Amino acid sequence: MKKMLGIVILLLVTQMSFAQYFKLTPKGFVSNDNNDYTVVEVPNVKQVDLYKNVLNAINTIYRNPQKGLSVVEGESISIAAYEEEVLPIKLSNGLGKTLRKYDLSYTLTFLFKDGKIRINSPAFEARRYVEGSYKGASGWSGDEWVTLSLKKVGKSKLYLFEDNGKVRFEDAYDGLNSHFNALLKQIIDKSGTINNW
Repeated sequence: MKKMLGIVILLLVTQMSFAQYFKLTPKGFVSNDNNDYTVVEVPNVKQVDLYKNVLNAINTIYRNPQKGLSVVEGESISIAAYEEEVLPIKLSNGLGKTLRKYDLSYTLTFLFKDGKIRINSPAFEARRYVEGSYKGASGWSGDEWVTLSLKKVGKSKLYLFEDNGKVRFEDAYDGLNSHFNALLKQIIDKSGTINNW
């Protein structure tokens, strides 16, 4: 019996450690139910306590959260954040593949009711700064920001999904899914333990 209980606990911990709140699609992040939000059940916890705990968790995770923080007291929290070089992508350079690191700017939004936290789909932009270079007869190209789009825009070759939904850059796709799901899990986990010290 003890052995069976240990296996059940191990399975629960394993499930919780791989929380997948959202998956990336050509439309952006969607929940497992294909909604633009997901709901985390937190039984027997009042709305105001959930709000305070998530706000405290955000304040411990981010260096200077007040810069991008927008709140409706007791009801909702939005954080706009920017992280440098957190998304590595292998891109073809004509001779092979080169690893390029992209910055992420994103917004996370949480809404609260008694016993429930609603998390809206993360909105994000992945981009990197490219310094100008000499292009031969056409001269110099200027410095610019290069953005990874979800779908093809114009003649750009830097997009994540083909028209048929196939992923072009698996490392970028996996990296975005992992980054946002891990970040949301960290916030939710920390909010559950914030007052237990």
